[in-house]
Amino acid sequence: MLSPRYLEGLSDAIVEIYAQLEADILQDMARRIARLGKITDATKWQAQLLAETGALKKRINALLKKYDPAIQKEIKAIYNDALIKNARADNRIFTEALGHGVSDINAQVMLASIKKTYNDLSRLTITTAYTTEQQFVQQANAAYMQVVTGAFDYDSAMKTACDNLARDGITGVQYYNGKPVRRSIEAAVRMNILTGVNQTASAMTMSNCEELGCDLVETTAHIGARPSHEEWQGQIFSLSGTNPKYKPFSVCGLGEPDGICGINCRHSYYPYFEGLEKHYTQADLDEMESESVEYNGEKMSRYDAEQKMRGIERNVRKYKRQAMTQEAAGIDNTAARRKIGEWQAAARDFTQQTKLERDRVREFIGTADGKQPRGIIPKSQ
Repeated sequence: MLSPRYLEGLSDAIVEIYAQLEADILQDMARRIARLGKITDATKWQAQLLAETGALKKRINALLKKYDPAIQKEIKAIYNDALIKNARADNRIFTEALGHGVSDINAQVMLASIKKTYNDLSRLTITTAYTTEQQFVQQANAAYMQVVTGAFDYDSAMKTACDNLARDGITGVQYYNGKPVRRSIEAAVRMNILTGVNQTASAMTMSNCEELGCDLVETTAHIGARPSHEEWQGQIFSLSGTNPKYKPFSVCGLGEPDGICGINCRHSYYPYFEGLEKHYTQADLDEMESESVEYNGEKMSRYDAEQKMRGIERNVRKYKRQAMTQEAAGIDNTAARRKIGEWQAAARDFTQQTKLERDRVREFIGTADGKQPRGIIPKSQ
């Protein structure tokens, strides 16, 4: 069993590595577009675009090789820590109920999971490299046309190109049920790590239950659960579905994308034996489900509040990327820094009113010197 709070922060360290990779690529693209924007002769511009695109491809490949060892190391560390925690949590319950626990972690299962997650993230970076080249050519073409037609001056065209690059950051394509889904690199990495680790821990808990003849499990619970998960969180279920006192575990949708331990799900489950104390009382669950927050005089569910907070964090990151790429292109970034300040003020106001905890890691972008682009505080603050 892994707690929802533990799972929530599981990918923070590896996201920071990918954030630095993203920053290096965005800054490199911005500098190249800035150089191209000063060329007005069509023939020279086409030749230079080909040269810059080729150089960008080599640069991206070099960056991927640079960060790969750190990524591999962090994936191994994440799985090792998580699966040890999961085994210890299971064994505490087994020992209390049966007097003994299970054997050590299945090394083969852990290694297979590490390899799968690494391969999934490797495929993500390959598609990221391809889409990044497309983004570069698209924005370079747009900036060139704006300058040569007189629609925009050089600085305005560069600012527009930087803003477009920074809007979503570096994106990659992943496939689900055969359909391509474009995600930001931050969202894709968080999803792969959380889902991969949680599903591996789930498989180990299930194996432990089978080994020791445990038919009952208790699902974890947390405030702000998605509505479709509230109905089964914190409940006891029968794995076999044959115990008439409890619902079958199949109702939780284990193995389904939107079920327990599915995509981005922070729920997991414990072994349970009758006679042991439950982790959650009905009063605990009722309080979790009924908890709401107030913002600007209006009530909203904790789940809706957390989703709104994620939106504020995305905007902070977006304008930080804008400020960073504009600086790399050598153009004024004052307007972007003002927007950073506005959204940081919105984050402070929202968390103060709702009492949600502000997670500054989610506002972080990678930078060359580790320092975040500074927001300009709104005058009213």
